[in-house]
Amino acid sequence: MSVGAISTSNVNAIKGTEFEGMSIQMMAAMVMLEVGATKKKEAEMKISDMKAQNDKAKALNNLLDKMNSELGAITKDEDKDKAARMAILIRYSAEAKGLGIDVSGWNSPKSAEQIRAISSTIQHMAENCNSDNQTQMVKLQDFMGQYNSFVSGASDQIKNANQILQGLAKN
Repeated sequence: MSVGAISTSNVNAIKGTEFEGMSIQMMAAMVMLEVGATKKKEAEMKISDMKAQNDKAKALNNLLDKMNSELGAITKDEDKDKAARMAILIRYSAEAKGLGIDVSGWNSPKSAEQIRAISSTIQHMAENCNSDNQTQMVKLQDFMGQYNSFVSGASDQIKNANQILQGLAKN
């Protein structure tokens, strides 16, 4: 690749590349648009990640609601109540495992206190999803700001190139 003068209007064009014959302003605009497109893709990936986090938080909360609606009817800590709680946990264990919950201890009788601990763990996981989304939102805003900046810069470069061409056309 070599840099050489092609004509007086394309002094900085790079021979043997897609930039050959372009003004420096148009080359800068193309580079800025390409970087802007990359930032847009990164933002779209963040949006996708955030949607997945929202879906997981919603699924965790739905699971917790279903489990609590059944577990709430069992108020004592007698052996039959502990066994009934275990049966409910086992019924929901596959769904819970699919959401990343450790269900290894769910196959034994549970006291009311142990059930509160399990519910608290699931609630905490859902809150972490929402907290992570807030962090991801800041990153998304950064990517969108960068995208807007690069697209605006490309627009400015194109405007400058047009002004130069109009000036040359008048002479």
